[in-house]
Amino acid sequence: MENRIVNFNPMRVKPNKTVTDAEQISRLRPSQSPLAISLSRCPQWSSLDTLQFKGYWDNEVNGILLNNGSTAYFTFESEVRPILRGGPLIGEYVFEQMHFHWSVDDFSGCEHLLDGQGYAAECHFVHYNSKYESMEAAVGHPDGLAVVGFLLEAVDVPNPRFDRLVEGFERIKKSEHSVRVTSESLSWMDSDDLQEGNYVTYKGSLTTPPYTECVTWIIYEKPVHIGTEQLGLLRQLEGPDSIPIERNVRPTQRHPPGHSVIYVKQVKSKL
Repeated sequence: MENRIVNFNPMRVKPNKTVTDAEQISRLRPSQSPLAISLSRCPQWSSLDTLQFKGYWDNEVNGILLNNGSTAYFTFESEVRPILRGGPLIGEYVFEQMHFHWSVDDFSGCEHLLDGQGYAAECHFVHYNSKYESMEAAVGHPDGLAVVGFLLEAVDVPNPRFDRLVEGFERIKKSEHSVRVTSESLSWMDSDDLQEGNYVTYKGSLTTPPYTECVTWIIYEKPVHIGTEQLGLLRQLEGPDSIPIERNVRPTQRHPPGHSVIYVKQVKSKL
């Protein structure tokens, strides 16, 4: 079948018809992240359940947008958090935080590269497995975290869906400054592409210290547009030394032998 991993180590995973697609992915060999990924070399799957995002941009709870000295960081104030399920994931994953990576230009600000294509920035939605008590507890397990990545492409025309978030950027220019924002700040991600867009998934690591290999990565192929001026406000955020944060991107890491990245073509559920 085309939706089976072609380079599994047979000593690690034995063929078993009762094993789900998500379970197969959970057994992949992990690697350090981020990666440069060639889509043409990835096994293609289309049988995974669609990804389901619940309680993100339509959450009644406010969030906090913080300049932590290294990035713009968003989290919700309440313990009632958004939930991610489906796709390569087994069970539910609880939203913990969102943050950004960027650089000084429009081509080297993303961490992951798809077919060699670079973009201005990359946004990560970090979740932890609900079977663990907290993010801190989950990091110690191979199935602990799930990170959804969006590649951000700089364009001349501002994207109005980013307006609420950009307003927050203007108010957190200084390190350790924060501002309360509504869940509408996440409305830019509200798109049919969440359930219909293609993505790549693999077992990888955090891209910041301690680089623990505990992450199921989900990187959407289609970039999200953000206006050049809107992105400029992100680049103006200052670090602890009051100097703008020019770059917070980890270089791509090498693929270890036997490592697999799956290219997933989502098929919208017929309800």
